[in-house]
Amino acid sequence: MSKRYAFMTTMLFLAGFSAAQTPVPCPAAPVQVQPQITSTTSFSSSTNLYTYNYTLANGAGANQEISDLAIDVAGAPSKVQSPHGWSHGLFKKRSTIHWAATLVADDPNAVDDSSIPPGVAQIKPGTSVSGFSFQSPKPPGPVKFFARGYVHVLFDTEVNAENALTDCAASLGNFFNVALVGTTTGPVNFIPVAIAIKPMAPAPVPINPRDKGVTPVAILSTPSFDAGTVDPASLTFGTGGATPLNGKGHLEDVNNDGLPDLVVQFPSPRIGARCNDTALFLTGATFAGTPIQGSETIQTVGCNSQNLASSQ
Repeated sequence: MSKRYAFMTTMLFLAGFSAAQTPVPCPAAPVQVQPQITSTTSFSSSTNLYTYNYTLANGAGANQEISDLAIDVAGAPSKVQSPHGWSHGLFKKRSTIHWAATLVADDPNAVDDSSIPPGVAQIKPGTSVSGFSFQSPKPPGPVKFFARGYVHVLFDTEVNAENALTDCAASLGNFFNVALVGTTTGPVNFIPVAIAIKPMAPAPVPINPRDKGVTPVAILSTPSFDAGTVDPASLTFGTGGATPLNGKGHLEDVNNDGLPDLVVQFPSPRIGARCNDTALFLTGATFAGTPIQGSETIQTVGCNSQNLASSQ
């Protein structure tokens, strides 16, 4: 066996099995990892291409190994490279590169119990892996990355496998619904904007996934960008796609630089923050229709090992 079943199974998840019969035991949610990504970007004037390189680390306090990494990209990436033991694919509907630790140990004495074996190159707590890279003609800006932990899954029958995909959505659901979200640098085709969550709280901004109130977010003006040109009604925030209260905002100089910033209020329950997420993203457009995007690092609070899965 040269490819880990999980990579193929993840692709199957996207097709959306829906059978539901008898309940099956659910594995732990794949969010007990501590992804930390660093990136470098270089540009070749001879090819007019940017090369993006990434190293992914798993914090020493993580309880799971990292088995999957995905990065949003603008356009079609080329020359995608994977570290040893990893394979890559592309979620074409959202232009996202997906890497998975697919190489498994060749054990002739292993018993085939229909489980998904761990990849030998998964990122253990306190370690890192380099070698994730690709090229693109698009310039760098803030993009989302997604990381998923490895969980042992035993599919003893086809019926139970299909049932698990429905009954265990917190750990076996759509990849983007169960993976942790962070921010890194990658190719973009929007205007990168600076944002301040709960202005001007220092980053990482504390976010409680169970907050039932309102979360203010400011789009900061710069000498080269006027936040007043942003259409508040176009904005969405977080993985839940929260929209501004009443579709409106107001101008206020929140960072005392003499430039008016756009402040909008989002209903906190609709933001969709999950325990261990490391960033929140804001997207939208100017009144002229030009896309914008911004992000800020966060630290989730009010989470513990007992209620971690319930917040997903």
